[in-house]
Amino acid sequence: MKSKFFIYVLPLILGVVATILMLNAPQPQKGAANKPVAVGSPADVPVVPSEKTDEQPTTKEEEKKDGETESAEKTEETEETEEEEKEEADEPVELDKLREAFINHAKTISQNELWLEFIAKEDALVRCVKAVDSIAAGDIPVEPLDFLKPKTPFSASLNALGLLVVTMESIMRYKAAMDALHSIDMQAAADLYNEIEPVLNAIFHELGYPETVTFRAKLTEACTVILETPVMKGEGGLVHIAANLYKYSNPQLEELRPVQKLLMRLGEKNREEIRNRVTEFSKLLKLYAE
Repeated sequence: MKSKFFIYVLPLILGVVATILMLNAPQPQKGAANKPVAVGSPADVPVVPSEKTDEQPTTKEEEKKDGETESAEKTEETEETEEEEKEEADEPVELDKLREAFINHAKTISQNELWLEFIAKEDALVRCVKAVDSIAAGDIPVEPLDFLKPKTPFSASLNALGLLVVTMESIMRYKAAMDALHSIDMQAAADLYNEIEPVLNAIFHELGYPETVTFRAKLTEACTVILETPVMKGEGGLVHIAANLYKYSNPQLEELRPVQKLLMRLGEKNREEIRNRVTEFSKLLKLYAE
């Protein structure tokens, strides 16, 4: 799993740690319609006389008792407020500890610079979930893995047979991603995945996915999309449409899903490497076990 697929497989291979804090904004309360305000000068507004009362003056003993009650209520309110503030203050601390523990564990999988960059991102786990979902749908996870986007455009040229194919320069745009994927210890990656799977499931559902679907099921779908990409020797012929836009001359290749067509354009060597890594990861997690 290297290349841009690493873009997919890397997060697909391991999630990362992060917990989303949901802050519910207070909703406006529904109330009765505003009463009309009297219009006119102050002299026109009737004065409401004060009501007379037959209550007796409060004794000193009653005043003391009322003061003690009020003091106790204030103390209780203060303790509740302090406790709530303490809980709110503890939440970021716990998240920081969780994040630090994850990063330290993930570092044992690979010391590759690109891998370390990925796991250090605050929203790495969310990116992972979104990337896996995109791949499962056959789409290219451009947004969640934007940091892996090549800085140079795709290019193609005529080969010795006069066929327009992807250039080696274009394939080499993904070298850093492929190096990162190759550096991953797959057994350690599978172990880490099993450890953080509950967290991945939680974020998966917090992002709006139904409770009836697990993240593991979505991961299996994503792996299937990758593994169903055709095995082909050499590179498929292309047709230049406009600017940096190309399509396959073979209708069967052109009908592939977007992420599969991307994998086809990564070069034969990279395609096989990705297929082998995804197969290995799938077996370690027993994604296709009956």
